[in-house]
Amino acid sequence: MDPTPWRRGRLLLAALATAALGAIGLSAAPAAAQEWRGWNIHAADYPNGIGMDAFTRMVGERTSNRIRMRTFHSAQLGQQDEAIQQMRLGTIDFANFNLSPFNNLAPTTNVVTLPFLFRDVGHMQQAIDGPAGEAIAQDLERIGIIALSWYDAGARSLYTTRPVRTPADLRGMKIRVQTSDLWIDLMRALGANPTPLPFGEVFTSLQSGVIDGAENNWPSYESTRHFEVARYYSTTEHSNVPEVLAVSAQRWRRLNDQERAILRDAARESATIQRRAWAERERVSRERVAAAGVTVIEISDRAPWSALMEPVYAKYAADARLAALVRQIRELR
Repeated sequence: MDPTPWRRGRLLLAALATAALGAIGLSAAPAAAQEWRGWNIHAADYPNGIGMDAFTRMVGERTSNRIRMRTFHSAQLGQQDEAIQQMRLGTIDFANFNLSPFNNLAPTTNVVTLPFLFRDVGHMQQAIDGPAGEAIAQDLERIGIIALSWYDAGARSLYTTRPVRTPADLRGMKIRVQTSDLWIDLMRALGANPTPLPFGEVFTSLQSGVIDGAENNWPSYESTRHFEVARYYSTTEHSNVPEVLAVSAQRWRRLNDQERAILRDAARESATIQRRAWAERERVSRERVAAAGVTVIEISDRAPWSALMEPVYAKYAADARLAALVRQIRELR
């Protein structure tokens, strides 16, 4: 009997076994580490920065540093409109954004931007953690952004270079707004002259008289030192727009299910941390500007203000889907 075919069979089996072992070794090998870049408009010690740093730390720990995230705080990678475009292109991997600049891109973000919609912070959180958040996340995904969790941004009020006690006091004043048609129409409805500007230009514009005022929350007013050039803060609390912690859809598509679950869990936990830090920072900021001599004008009756918002609701919540979401939010108890 010729032994050659038998020897050849043995050699072939050995080769196949070696290849199989090699394949097992390759599949068991750790995935290459991913380096992620993140954007944040605020300083690292701001509540949003604290939340984002907690998020990146948890993701690093839970992925054994397979996903290594670095947040570039203080708008190092550009202003918000630029960062949104970079996120959609995939050159920024994750970010914390205010929702107002998405008004022209994701229709449901208009709903949570509507003035005088939320009764208080608790009402806003209930809505954004529920029906409003689900609807907005769907819209954002369509433009290449995956929402993971929601941060607080406080109630926004007016601060100006001269006193504002009623809507009539705003007539003709140049008020900085974010780049959003809704915010422009909101200020027009109040009789003001809306002036879209990047956030980083507000201080010098107030100082030089290019604008007469702006609107934002207590921590933003205090941390940017806008209170030094706009000495009147009127507690209109006209808006309580939440913020989103999100990742680029391009990055998201390259993750497996386990990694996605890690990111979602870490993002939700970071939101709890951010909200707690936000409440404390809001209290401290108000105390600081009051101690600096700012005149705080308490607006106890907001009915004359909200009555002027009917044209805004008619324009931005007329669509059946958006009107239904407004009703759903108002009915939350």
